[in-house]
Amino acid sequence: MHGLSGTSGRAGAAGLPEDYRLVTLANSPARASQERAYKLLDQYAATFKRQFDEDGERIKSLYLFSESPGTGKTTTASALLNAWLVEHYLGSLKRNRQALQQPAYFLDVNELQTKYNLATMTSDERELDEVKRTMRRCMDVPFLVMDDVGIRSASESFKSIVHAIINARTTGNKPTVFTSNLPIEEMRNVFDARLYDRMRDQCLEIPFIGKSFRGRR
Repeated sequence: MHGLSGTSGRAGAAGLPEDYRLVTLANSPARASQERAYKLLDQYAATFKRQFDEDGERIKSLYLFSESPGTGKTTTASALLNAWLVEHYLGSLKRNRQALQQPAYFLDVNELQTKYNLATMTSDERELDEVKRTMRRCMDVPFLVMDDVGIRSASESFKSIVHAIINARTTGNKPTVFTSNLPIEEMRNVFDARLYDRMRDQCLEIPFIGKSFRGRR
């Protein structure tokens, strides 16, 4: 957990659920069952030091996929977010820079959809403004986790919000970790072919195997 003590406040500011604030790639309960994936993830996290290289090689995005829920995708995405926070915090100290208060953000797409639907149904302008602020935060933050992207049941208006976030990040070359129960090819149907092409550009798809491990933490 080296470095996590200095980033605990930033984990909260990142919107990371409390249960995931101390999870790392090393201690992740999904590591044993997803051994092949974690070998790739260790290599991926090593690229996070590039966040300080303005003209360096682009840090790719990730798409963590399994048909079964509960295989460790969200836990893993949280561990990657924590790895980014640690690299940002320690890297900023080494360079005598002030670390950003919010260098990463965790977006629960289902939760945002629920907030949006309720605010729309009740014409709650304050909540709608909060949704817009979250949307802007997700577009601008250096590193983003989009948990459970690609909800087929979403309204077209909510899909347009998710579309705008992904579009802004892909055009801005900002790394995003997506988790989904749908293969990345399905994003062509959930959104459109243009956004799908942007998502898969510079994005590594990593499948998670097995059945649900929920309740075994």
